[in-house]
Amino acid sequence: MLNYLRYFIVIILFGLLFYTYSISIEPSTVKAAIDKKLPIRIDKKGFEVTIHDIDVLSISNNIIESNVIADIRVSKSSRFGKFLPKNTIHFTILTRTIPKLHDTSLSFSLLSFKINKYIKLKEVKGLLKKKIENIKIPIKSLQKIAWFASIKRIKFQDNGVLFVTLGISRLIILFLIPLFLLREIGLLLIYIYQKFFSARKKYKCAKGELYQDGTCSTTTREAFKKYGFIAGIKEYRHSTKQCKKAYKTLRKDTLKDDTSCDASLCSGCSGGSCGTDAMGSSTSVCDLGVVPCDVGSC
Repeated sequence: MLNYLRYFIVIILFGLLFYTYSISIEPSTVKAAIDKKLPIRIDKKGFEVTIHDIDVLSISNNIIESNVIADIRVSKSSRFGKFLPKNTIHFTILTRTIPKLHDTSLSFSLLSFKINKYIKLKEVKGLLKKKIENIKIPIKSLQKIAWFASIKRIKFQDNGVLFVTLGISRLIILFLIPLFLLREIGLLLIYIYQKFFSARKKYKCAKGELYQDGTCSTTTREAFKKYGFIAGIKEYRHSTKQCKKAYKTLRKDTLKDDTSCDASLCSGCSGGSCGTDAMGSSTSVCDLGVVPCDVGSC
C-alpha cells in the first residue's frame, strides 16, 4: 500500500511540472516599488541622466506609455558640453515600454521616446536600451514566493493590474521525485551491477562463498524490496563488513592449506631428505603440482 502511495505522489509531482497559476499585483504596489527606486541615474559617456518621476498615462496590449520627468547633466569635458550654456537640462520624455521580469525584479524594454515634443525616436536600439533594461525594480510580493515558484510570463492589463503567470519550481519537483523513488533507484543500481559488472568479475563474493547465505548484492536487493531504501542501505553496509571478514577468513585458510604438506604426498622427497631430479641433481622443494611445500630439510 505504501508503494502505491509513493507512486501516486510521484505522478502528482510530474503533473505539477506543467501546472501554472496566476497572481495579480495592484498598480499601487508597482507604483510604490518604482517610487522606492527613484531617483534613477543612467550614466553614458559624457552624460548623466537622472529620472525623478514616472507617471503612467495608458496601458494597451502590454505596452505602457509614461511621462518621465528627468534631467540630463552634460560634462563640460565632452564635445557637447563645451557649447552648452548650462550643463544641466530639465525635460519630459514620453516613452513607450514593454515590461520584463528578471527573477523577481521588474524592468522595461524601451520601444520609443519623445523629448519635449521635439526630439522623437521611433525605435530604440543599442547602449541606451540596454542601460534602461538593466534598471531592476524589486517586487516584494514576488520575492515572498520565489523559493517555490518559477515565473513563466507577465502582462499588464489595461487597468494597470500586473498579472504574473507562475509554476511550481522545477528544481524543487526534480528534487522531490527521486526522493520518493529511492527504493526503485537502489534496485536499478543493483540490477545494473549484477547484469553488467558482477558477471565480468574474476572472483566471487567472499560472504556468499563462506556463509552460503547469498551474495552482498542479493541480500541488499531483498532488503530494498521488502523494507525500503534505508533498510537496504543498512543491509548493504552490514554485508560489506561481513564480506571483508569473510575474505580475511578465506585468505587465512588458503594460506594454511598452501603451506602445510603431507610428506607421503610429495614426490621426490624421502624421509626429510631432498630428492633428485631427472638429471640426478638434488631438489630443494617437493612439487605437489599446485605450490611448493617444505618437507623436512627440503
